[in-house]
Amino acid sequence: MAFFGVTKEIIASTFPIKDADVIEGATLEGSTFEFVIKKGQCQKGETVLYFPIDSLLPEWVLEKLGLVGRLSGKKKNRVKTVRLRGQISQGIVAELSLLEGMPTPEAEVDKEAETELITKFLGVEKYEAPIVPCTTANLVGLPIGLSSYDIEGADRYVEVAEVLMSQPVEITEKIEGQNFSVTYSALDDKIYVNQRNYSIQPIEGAVHDFWKVAESQGIIEFIQTTLKDSYPNKSITVYGEFIGPSVQCNIYKLKDFEVRLFDIKVNEEWLTPDVRQSIVEKHFGHINAHVPILATNVILEQWLDGKSMVEASHDVSQLRKTTREGIVIKPMVEARHQKIGRLLIKQRDPIYLSKTNN
Repeated sequence: MAFFGVTKEIIASTFPIKDADVIEGATLEGSTFEFVIKKGQCQKGETVLYFPIDSLLPEWVLEKLGLVGRLSGKKKNRVKTVRLRGQISQGIVAELSLLEGMPTPEAEVDKEAETELITKFLGVEKYEAPIVPCTTANLVGLPIGLSSYDIEGADRYVEVAEVLMSQPVEITEKIEGQNFSVTYSALDDKIYVNQRNYSIQPIEGAVHDFWKVAESQGIIEFIQTTLKDSYPNKSITVYGEFIGPSVQCNIYKLKDFEVRLFDIKVNEEWLTPDVRQSIVEKHFGHINAHVPILATNVILEQWLDGKSMVEASHDVSQLRKTTREGIVIKPMVEARHQKIGRLLIKQRDPIYLSKTNN
Protein backbone atom coordinates (compact mmCIF):
# COMPACT_ATOMS: atom_id res chain seq x y z
CA MET A 1 0.00 0.00 0.00
CA ALA A 2 1.30 3.46 -0.90
CA PHE A 3 2.54 5.60 1.99
CA PHE A 4 0.07 7.81 3.83
CA GLY A 5 0.32 9.70 7.07
CA VAL A 6 0.84 13.03 8.81
CA THR A 7 4.59 13.46 9.16
CA LYS A 8 7.09 15.71 10.90
CA GLU A 9 9.04 17.51 8.19
CA ILE A 10 11.59 20.32 7.91
CA ILE A 11 10.95 23.45 5.86
CA ALA A 12 13.59 23.58 3.11
CA SER A 13 12.72 26.98 1.68
CA THR A 14 10.12 29.70 1.33
CA PHE A 15 9.61 31.81 -1.78
CA PRO A 16 7.41 34.70 -2.92
CA ILE A 17 4.30 34.29 -5.05
CA LYS A 18 3.77 36.89 -7.73
CA ASP A 19 1.14 39.51 -6.85
CA ALA A 20 0.49 37.88 -3.45
CA ASP A 21 0.73 40.00 -0.29
CA VAL A 22 -0.36 37.58 2.46
CA ILE A 23 0.75 34.17 1.17
CA GLU A 24 4.01 32.62 0.00
CA GLY A 25 5.26 29.27 -1.20
CA ALA A 26 7.29 26.69 0.73
CA THR A 27 9.06 23.37 0.22
CA LEU A 28 10.12 20.46 2.44
CA GLU A 29 13.51 18.84 2.81
CA GLY A 30 13.74 15.56 0.89
CA SER A 31 10.67 16.10 -1.29
CA THR A 32 9.52 18.09 -4.32
CA PHE A 33 6.16 19.11 -2.83
CA GLU A 34 5.35 22.81 -3.05
CA PHE A 35 2.56 24.35 -0.98
CA VAL A 36 1.16 27.70 0.06
CA ILE A 37 1.48 29.13 3.57
CA LYS A 38 0.66 32.44 5.22
CA LYS A 39 3.52 34.86 4.76
CA GLY A 40 5.90 34.39 7.67
CA GLN A 41 4.11 31.29 8.95
CA CYS A 42 7.22 29.10 8.65
CA GLN A 43 10.95 29.64 8.50
CA LYS A 44 13.65 27.64 6.75
CA GLY A 45 14.83 24.82 9.04
CA GLU A 46 11.62 24.80 11.12
CA THR A 47 10.03 21.42 11.91
CA VAL A 48 6.35 21.27 11.03
CA LEU A 49 3.51 18.80 10.62
CA TYR A 50 2.76 18.00 7.00
CA PHE A 51 -0.75 16.88 5.95
CA PRO A 52 -0.44 15.22 2.52
CA ILE A 53 -2.86 15.27 -0.38
CA ASP A 54 -6.04 13.24 0.29
CA SER A 55 -5.92 13.80 4.05
CA LEU A 56 -9.39 13.97 5.61
CA LEU A 57 -9.18 16.32 8.58
CA PRO A 58 -11.50 16.00 11.59
CA GLU A 59 -13.50 19.04 12.71
CA TRP A 60 -11.25 19.89 15.68
CA VAL A 61 -8.16 20.02 13.48
CA LEU A 62 -9.98 22.19 10.93
CA GLU A 63 -10.94 24.56 13.75
CA LYS A 64 -7.39 24.72 15.13
CA LEU A 65 -6.02 25.49 11.66
CA GLY A 66 -8.73 27.97 10.75
CA LEU A 67 -9.81 25.85 7.78
CA VAL A 68 -13.48 25.14 8.55
CA GLY A 69 -15.38 25.22 5.26
CA ARG A 70 -12.24 26.03 3.25
CA LEU A 71 -11.10 22.64 1.98
CA SER A 72 -12.52 20.31 -0.68
CA GLY A 73 -15.09 17.51 -0.70
CA LYS A 74 -18.67 17.27 0.52
CA LYS A 75 -17.59 17.87 4.12
CA LYS A 76 -15.01 20.51 3.14
CA ASN A 77 -12.35 18.51 4.96
CA ARG A 78 -10.26 16.99 2.16
CA VAL A 79 -6.77 18.22 1.28
CA LYS A 80 -6.37 18.43 -2.50
CA THR A 81 -3.88 19.86 -4.95
CA VAL A 82 -5.05 23.39 -5.71
CA ARG A 83 -3.84 26.60 -7.34
CA LEU A 84 -3.65 29.74 -5.21
CA ARG A 85 -2.67 32.91 -7.08
CA GLY A 86 -1.28 30.65 -9.78
CA GLN A 87 0.91 28.65 -7.38
CA ILE A 88 0.37 24.90 -7.11
CA SER A 89 -0.20 23.85 -3.48
CA GLN A 90 0.27 20.19 -2.53
CA GLY A 91 -0.61 19.74 1.11
CA ILE A 92 -0.95 21.71 4.34
CA VAL A 93 1.53 22.36 7.16
CA ALA A 94 0.88 23.13 10.81
CA GLU A 95 2.85 23.89 13.95
CA LEU A 96 3.94 21.05 16.25
CA SER A 97 1.79 22.57 19.01
CA LEU A 98 -1.11 20.74 17.37
CA LEU A 99 0.28 17.61 19.05
CA GLU A 100 -0.14 18.95 22.60
CA GLY A 101 -1.72 16.21 24.69
CA MET A 102 -0.51 13.34 22.52
CA PRO A 103 0.73 10.43 24.67
CA THR A 104 4.49 9.99 24.62
CA PRO A 105 5.62 6.48 23.56
CA GLU A 106 7.32 4.48 26.31
CA ALA A 107 10.31 3.78 24.08
CA GLU A 108 11.98 5.50 21.16
CA VAL A 109 10.21 4.81 17.86
CA ASP A 110 11.26 5.12 14.21
CA LYS A 111 9.75 7.67 11.82
CA GLU A 112 7.19 5.26 10.40
CA ALA A 113 5.86 4.37 13.85
CA GLU A 114 5.91 8.03 14.87
CA THR A 115 3.89 8.93 11.77
CA GLU A 116 1.33 6.27 12.63
CA LEU A 117 1.00 7.62 16.19
CA ILE A 118 0.63 11.22 14.99
CA THR A 119 -1.92 10.35 12.33
CA LYS A 120 -4.00 8.33 14.78
CA PHE A 121 -3.84 11.03 17.48
CA LEU A 122 -5.00 13.72 15.04
CA GLY A 123 -7.75 11.48 13.68
CA VAL A 124 -6.67 12.04 10.08
CA GLU A 125 -7.80 9.47 7.54
CA LYS A 126 -7.00 8.95 3.88
CA TYR A 127 -9.63 9.76 1.28
CA GLU A 128 -10.61 6.75 -0.81
CA ALA A 129 -12.76 7.11 -3.90
CA PRO A 130 -16.20 5.72 -3.07
CA ILE A 131 -16.91 2.21 -4.29
CA VAL A 132 -19.64 2.21 -6.89
CA PRO A 133 -22.51 0.12 -5.49
CA CYS A 134 -22.03 -3.34 -6.91
CA THR A 135 -25.19 -5.17 -7.93
CA THR A 136 -23.52 -7.35 -10.55
CA ALA A 137 -21.04 -9.28 -8.38
CA ASN A 138 -19.84 -10.03 -4.87
CA LEU A 139 -16.68 -8.23 -3.76
CA VAL A 140 -14.48 -10.66 -1.83
CA GLY A 141 -10.88 -10.83 -0.65
CA LEU A 142 -8.06 -10.90 -3.18
CA PRO A 143 -6.70 -14.31 -4.24
CA ILE A 144 -4.10 -15.91 -1.97
CA GLY A 145 -0.71 -14.29 -2.52
CA LEU A 146 -2.10 -11.12 -4.12
CA SER A 147 -2.00 -7.73 -2.42
CA SER A 148 -3.19 -4.25 -3.40
CA TYR A 149 -1.11 -2.70 -6.19
CA ASP A 150 0.27 0.75 -5.38
CA ILE A 151 3.14 2.89 -6.65
CA GLU A 152 4.90 5.41 -4.44
CA GLY A 153 5.32 9.02 -5.59
CA ALA A 154 8.56 10.72 -6.55
CA ASP A 155 7.36 13.83 -4.69
CA ARG A 156 7.83 12.10 -1.37
CA TYR A 157 10.61 9.65 -2.23
CA VAL A 158 13.11 11.93 -3.92
CA GLU A 159 15.98 9.62 -2.99
CA VAL A 160 14.29 6.73 -4.83
CA ALA A 161 14.00 8.84 -7.96
CA GLU A 162 17.70 9.69 -7.61
CA VAL A 163 18.58 5.97 -7.57
CA LEU A 164 16.82 5.60 -10.94
CA MET A 165 18.50 8.61 -12.58
CA SER A 166 21.54 6.70 -13.87
CA GLN A 167 19.68 3.50 -14.76
CA PRO A 168 18.10 2.29 -18.01
CA VAL A 169 14.35 2.62 -17.48
CA GLU A 170 10.94 2.29 -19.10
CA ILE A 171 8.77 5.40 -18.90
CA THR A 172 5.03 5.03 -19.42
CA GLU A 173 2.10 7.39 -19.21
CA LYS A 174 0.17 7.16 -15.96
CA ILE A 175 -3.42 7.06 -17.10
CA GLU A 176 -6.53 8.00 -15.14
CA GLY A 177 -8.73 5.03 -14.27
CA GLN A 178 -9.23 2.18 -11.81
CA ASN A 179 -6.74 -0.51 -10.93
CA PHE A 180 -7.65 -3.78 -12.70
CA SER A 181 -6.11 -7.22 -12.69
CA VAL A 182 -6.77 -10.77 -13.85
CA THR A 183 -5.18 -13.62 -11.92
CA TYR A 184 -4.70 -17.26 -12.79
CA SER A 185 -4.14 -19.15 -9.54
CA ALA A 186 -2.14 -22.33 -9.91
CA LEU A 187 -3.29 -23.29 -6.41
CA ASP A 188 -6.88 -23.94 -7.48
CA ASP A 189 -6.59 -23.74 -11.29
CA LYS A 190 -9.00 -20.79 -11.34
CA ILE A 191 -9.29 -17.35 -12.97
CA TYR A 192 -10.00 -14.27 -10.83
CA VAL A 193 -10.84 -10.74 -11.97
CA ASN A 194 -9.95 -8.07 -9.43
CA GLN A 195 -10.26 -4.44 -8.44
CA ARG A 196 -7.50 -2.87 -6.35
CA ASN A 197 -8.63 -4.28 -3.01
CA TYR A 198 -11.20 -6.93 -3.97
CA SER A 199 -11.73 -9.88 -6.20
CA ILE A 200 -14.96 -9.68 -8.19
CA GLN A 201 -16.95 -12.86 -7.67
CA PRO A 202 -19.59 -13.39 -10.40
CA ILE A 203 -23.23 -13.89 -9.45
CA GLU A 204 -25.85 -15.68 -11.48
CA GLY A 205 -27.74 -13.57 -13.98
CA ALA A 206 -25.32 -10.61 -14.00
CA VAL A 207 -21.90 -9.71 -15.41
CA HIS A 208 -19.63 -7.11 -13.83
CA ASP A 209 -18.03 -4.59 -16.23
CA PHE A 210 -14.52 -5.73 -15.23
CA TRP A 211 -15.40 -9.31 -16.25
CA LYS A 212 -16.95 -8.10 -19.51
CA VAL A 213 -13.77 -6.29 -20.49
CA ALA A 214 -11.50 -9.10 -19.27
CA GLU A 215 -13.32 -11.44 -21.64
CA SER A 216 -14.12 -9.14 -24.58
CA GLN A 217 -10.63 -7.65 -24.71
CA GLY A 218 -9.05 -11.11 -24.61
CA ILE A 219 -7.15 -10.66 -21.35
CA ILE A 220 -8.40 -13.94 -19.89
CA GLU A 221 -7.48 -15.68 -23.14
CA PHE A 222 -4.07 -13.97 -22.99
CA ILE A 223 -3.43 -15.64 -19.62
CA GLN A 224 -4.92 -19.02 -20.51
CA THR A 225 -2.98 -19.40 -23.74
CA THR A 226 0.14 -17.26 -24.14
CA LEU A 227 1.13 -16.85 -20.49
CA LYS A 228 0.18 -20.29 -19.14
CA ASP A 229 2.08 -21.90 -22.02
CA SER A 230 5.13 -19.77 -21.33
CA TYR A 231 4.96 -20.19 -17.54
CA PRO A 232 3.38 -23.60 -16.81
CA ASN A 233 2.20 -24.47 -13.30
CA LYS A 234 2.69 -20.92 -12.06
CA SER A 235 0.28 -18.29 -10.78
CA ILE A 236 0.03 -15.29 -13.10
CA THR A 237 -1.45 -11.82 -12.66
CA VAL A 238 -1.88 -9.26 -15.43
CA TYR A 239 -2.36 -5.66 -14.29
CA GLY A 240 -3.97 -2.80 -16.16
CA GLU A 241 -5.91 0.43 -15.85
CA PHE A 242 -9.67 0.22 -16.39
CA ILE A 243 -10.88 3.35 -18.21
CA GLY A 244 -14.10 4.56 -19.78
CA PRO A 245 -17.43 6.29 -19.11
CA SER A 246 -18.07 7.19 -15.44
CA VAL A 247 -14.56 6.06 -14.42
CA GLN A 248 -13.17 8.99 -12.43
CA CYS A 249 -13.44 12.03 -14.74
CA ASN A 250 -13.13 10.03 -18.00
CA ILE A 251 -10.73 12.67 -19.31
CA TYR A 252 -10.30 10.57 -22.49
CA LYS A 253 -14.03 10.96 -23.31
CA LEU A 254 -14.35 7.22 -24.02
CA LYS A 255 -17.78 5.83 -24.89
CA ASP A 256 -16.88 2.23 -23.99
CA PHE A 257 -14.80 0.57 -21.28
CA GLU A 258 -11.32 -0.72 -22.01
CA VAL A 259 -8.16 -1.78 -20.18
CA ARG A 260 -4.58 -0.72 -20.85
CA LEU A 261 -2.00 -3.18 -19.47
CA PHE A 262 1.12 -2.14 -17.56
CA ASP A 263 2.52 -5.03 -15.49
CA ILE A 264 2.67 -8.83 -15.33
CA LYS A 265 3.59 -10.93 -12.30
CA VAL A 266 4.49 -14.63 -12.44
CA ASN A 267 4.44 -16.18 -8.98
CA GLU A 268 6.46 -13.55 -7.08
CA GLU A 269 8.52 -12.36 -10.06
CA TRP A 270 7.72 -9.37 -12.27
CA LEU A 271 8.34 -9.58 -15.99
CA THR A 272 10.88 -7.00 -17.10
CA PRO A 273 9.59 -4.19 -19.34
CA ASP A 274 11.15 -5.57 -22.53
CA VAL A 275 9.68 -9.04 -21.96
CA ARG A 276 6.27 -7.64 -21.01
CA GLN A 277 6.12 -5.30 -24.01
CA SER A 278 7.15 -8.09 -26.37
CA ILE A 279 4.68 -10.65 -25.05
CA VAL A 280 1.76 -8.16 -25.02
CA GLU A 281 2.47 -7.01 -28.58
CA LYS A 282 2.92 -10.58 -29.81
CA HIS A 283 -0.41 -11.74 -28.40
CA PHE A 284 -2.58 -8.70 -29.14
CA GLY A 285 -0.92 -7.79 -32.42
CA HIS A 286 -0.65 -4.12 -31.43
CA ILE A 287 0.85 -2.18 -28.56
CA ASN A 288 -2.44 -0.26 -28.02
CA ALA A 289 -3.36 -2.93 -25.48
CA HIS A 290 -0.59 -1.42 -23.37
CA VAL A 291 -0.49 1.91 -21.54
CA PRO A 292 1.32 4.47 -23.73
CA ILE A 293 5.08 3.86 -23.70
CA LEU A 294 6.95 7.18 -23.68
CA ALA A 295 10.45 5.69 -23.72
CA THR A 296 12.09 2.36 -23.10
CA ASN A 297 15.66 1.33 -22.25
CA VAL A 298 16.75 4.94 -21.82
CA ILE A 299 18.84 6.50 -19.05
CA LEU A 300 16.36 8.47 -16.97
CA GLU A 301 18.62 11.48 -16.48
CA GLN A 302 19.21 11.71 -20.23
CA TRP A 303 15.50 11.42 -20.98
CA LEU A 304 14.73 14.23 -18.52
CA ASP A 305 17.27 16.40 -20.38
CA GLY A 306 17.49 18.99 -17.64
CA LYS A 307 13.82 18.89 -16.65
CA SER A 308 12.69 18.06 -13.13
CA MET A 309 10.45 15.05 -12.59
CA VAL A 310 7.52 17.38 -12.02
CA GLU A 311 8.18 19.26 -15.25
CA ALA A 312 8.55 16.01 -17.22
CA SER A 313 5.25 14.70 -15.86
CA HIS A 314 3.33 17.53 -17.53
CA ASP A 315 2.39 16.92 -21.15
CA VAL A 316 -0.49 15.92 -23.39
CA SER A 317 -1.92 12.41 -23.02
CA GLN A 318 -1.32 10.02 -25.90
CA LEU A 319 -4.89 8.77 -25.49
CA ARG A 320 -6.49 12.14 -26.16
CA LYS A 321 -5.50 15.81 -26.34
CA THR A 322 -5.82 16.52 -22.64
CA THR A 323 -3.39 16.98 -19.76
CA ARG A 324 -2.03 13.57 -18.83
CA GLU A 325 -2.10 12.36 -15.25
CA GLY A 326 1.64 11.81 -15.06
CA ILE A 327 4.38 9.25 -15.66
CA VAL A 328 5.52 5.90 -14.23
CA ILE A 329 9.17 4.85 -14.22
CA LYS A 330 10.41 1.25 -13.96
CA PRO A 331 14.01 0.03 -14.23
CA MET A 332 14.69 -2.34 -17.12
CA VAL A 333 16.08 -4.81 -14.57
CA GLU A 334 13.89 -5.55 -11.54
CA ALA A 335 15.31 -4.26 -8.27
CA ARG A 336 14.24 -3.38 -4.75
CA HIS A 337 14.73 -0.34 -2.56
CA GLN A 338 14.99 -0.50 1.22
CA LYS A 339 12.36 2.21 1.74
CA ILE A 340 9.61 1.21 -0.70
CA GLY A 341 10.25 -2.41 -1.66
CA ARG A 342 9.89 -2.93 -5.39
CA LEU A 343 11.81 -0.22 -7.23
CA LEU A 344 9.40 1.80 -9.36
CA ILE A 345 7.96 5.25 -8.94
CA LYS A 346 5.32 7.60 -10.28
CA GLN A 347 5.13 11.34 -10.74
CA ARG A 348 1.63 12.77 -10.97
CA ASP A 349 1.36 16.12 -12.68
CA PRO A 350 0.32 18.84 -10.18
CA ILE A 351 -1.41 20.76 -12.99
CA TYR A 352 -3.56 17.70 -13.79
CA LEU A 353 -4.32 17.25 -10.08
CA SER A 354 -5.36 20.88 -9.71
CA LYS A 355 -7.92 20.43 -12.50
CA THR A 356 -9.55 17.22 -11.25
CA ASN A 357 -11.03 15.66 -8.12
CA ASN A 358 -8.40 12.89 -7.99
